[in-house]
Amino acid sequence: MPTHCAAPLTLEFTEIASPLGTLMLAATERGLVRIAFDSDDVTATKALTEAQLCKVAHASVQAPAFEPHEVLSTAKDQVLDFLDGNRRTFSFPLDRSLSQGFRRAVHEAIEQIGFGERQSYRWIAERAGNPKAVRAVGTACGTNPLPIVVPCHRVIKSDGSLGGYSGGIEKKRFLLALEEGDAPRT
Repeated sequence: MPTHCAAPLTLEFTEIASPLGTLMLAATERGLVRIAFDSDDVTATKALTEAQLCKVAHASVQAPAFEPHEVLSTAKDQVLDFLDGNRRTFSFPLDRSLSQGFRRAVHEAIEQIGFGERQSYRWIAERAGNPKAVRAVGTACGTNPLPIVVPCHRVIKSDGSLGGYSGGIEKKRFLLALEEGDAPRT
């Protein structure tokens, strides 16, 4: 627990080997709060996650509902099942503390995109309540703390091209191919 937090913070991390490389998962007593790709600096990501949670997540402290290590165990299994093509949805709790305001509305709109479907940044902007905020949707996708689970890989440009992805375009291609049934099996 960081010593500078005003409220108690329970935050646990685990790393898993996946077809996308090493993934770092972080959970609080509220649920899974972060997934980071291997391209991220793990030490910096852990420190940033702790700092962000100290600022926002515990401004309104709620009683713990889950054990973080149990959330991590379930999330690990379900994410690996998804990446192996054996799961389409997730059933573990999410801590959405790192997504607020318009970004949170964007992330909630992204969750409306079904497995194997794709929608445009404009479609997301409309559902998030600001049809002209297409670029802001791109920024919200790029800062999504829960990629894969909040499936920003399903968001594409209006012309059908892929656009960007926080884990890199090859990871986005892999995830889209996986959902189309074309990804290589591990």
